[in-house]
Amino acid sequence: MASAQMAGYDAAQSNNPLEALLRSGRLPFEFQVQIYRTSSSGLGPYVGTITIKNTMIKIAGRDEPALVLKANLVNLSPGPHAFHIHEYPDCGPKEKDGVMVPGLAAGAHLFAQHQDGSEIVTYKSHLGNLPNLIVAADGSSKEEVIAPRLLVADLLNRSIMIHVSQDDYSARAACGVFR
Repeated sequence: MASAQMAGYDAAQSNNPLEALLRSGRLPFEFQVQIYRTSSSGLGPYVGTITIKNTMIKIAGRDEPALVLKANLVNLSPGPHAFHIHEYPDCGPKEKDGVMVPGLAAGAHLFAQHQDGSEIVTYKSHLGNLPNLIVAADGSSKEEVIAPRLLVADLLNRSIMIHVSQDDYSARAACGVFR
C-alpha cells in the first residue's frame, strides 16, 4: 500500500495489532479529533472537531488510499488557513529564542524531511501538507479536505495544526492531538 511504504511501515510487521488493523486500510475507520486554540501558556478554548476517515480515490486510474478530514469549527479568523499534520502528539508551547511559542511542541510538518546519511533532505511537497482550510466570515468552517496517500494510522500519535494564515509557516492558531 502506498501510504505504508511512504511512511516506512509494513503493516504485516507491526507489533501493534491496532496499528496494523488501521494501516490495512480495509475498514472505513472514522475518528474525531478535538481542536483547541494554542497559546503560550498551554491549550486555550475549544473550537470544535475534525472528523477523519479512510477512503479511496482514483489517481491516474488507480485506486489509492486517502483521508477525508471534515471540519466542524468555530471562533477562528475568516479566510484561508494553512492546515497540516505535524510530527508530535503535543499542541503545547515550546521555547524558541527565549520565548514560549504557541503550538511549537507539535514539531515540524509530517514527512517534511528525512535523514539521508549525513544529509537532511527537505521536501517541497509532503504528506503532512494539506490543502488550505477555509474559514467563513462568521469564523466557522465546515470544510472537507482530501489528503491523498494517507491512512488514519498515519495520524496515530500526531497532531493536526491550523495556522493563522495561508502561509505554511505562519503562527499556529489551533491544534488537536490524534492518539
